[in-house]
Amino acid sequence: MLNIIINADDLGSSLACNKAIFQLMSLGKISSSTLMANGPHFMDAVQGAKQFPQYSFGVHLNLSQFKPLTDAEIFKKHRLINALDQFRFQKFILPTPQLIGAIRGEWYAQVARIIDHGIPISHFDSHNHVHTHLWMFPILKFLSQKFNIKKIRSKFGRHNYSLSGHILRRLLRQFRGIPHRFIQTYFLGLKMPDHFADIYNGFNFFSTHRITHPLTIELMCHPGVCGFQKDLPTLLEDYGSKICTPHRLISYHEL
Repeated sequence: MLNIIINADDLGSSLACNKAIFQLMSLGKISSSTLMANGPHFMDAVQGAKQFPQYSFGVHLNLSQFKPLTDAEIFKKHRLINALDQFRFQKFILPTPQLIGAIRGEWYAQVARIIDHGIPISHFDSHNHVHTHLWMFPILKFLSQKFNIKKIRSKFGRHNYSLSGHILRRLLRQFRGIPHRFIQTYFLGLKMPDHFADIYNGFNFFSTHRITHPLTIELMCHPGVCGFQKDLPTLLEDYGSKICTPHRLISYHEL
């Protein structure tokens, strides 16, 4: 059996994003979403999420966009804040003890805000996959223990269910995932799906390949988000009929 988690990122980032995600939930097209606690439309997202308790809601840990919840001057020193006092995406971050402490405080505030507004958190993921830096894993362990959150998105899977890129590049992605999955499982004590892909790579692969072994995969999407205009119409289609393998849509609660 193929278990599929379809998780919509960026909930709370815009009204258009919130509307698209809750439309898809009402139609049973997605099974999970992750809340951006410092998003400008967080409160609208909270009100909507409470209408769908059967789905899972995780925290979309953020260091890449919008204003931080904490007033950490260290973010400015590391150029993670722009002229508008908002986070800006940095692919490479040089960690220092002071910065690690500031990130821990910011992410603690983000998780706590979601819980304080009555939304149980099912799992961790992050904006622009910033949580996959190996040096951030002690922060994740701290958050996991403080809030009893035991599930996480792994950007790197045990299998390769993507048709994109050269075969050597796909093999490299799998090789890079070995230390991440090992540390997340045995150091952090967290559970994750067997694999991860975006909806396009996932749907393309499973429409032409039949899976013969039990597998849980998370497919990421961004409905209603600028730059991802195709996500909403793709998910509104009857995508299930195109998947060759018997499957079911599950949430992170069932992982």
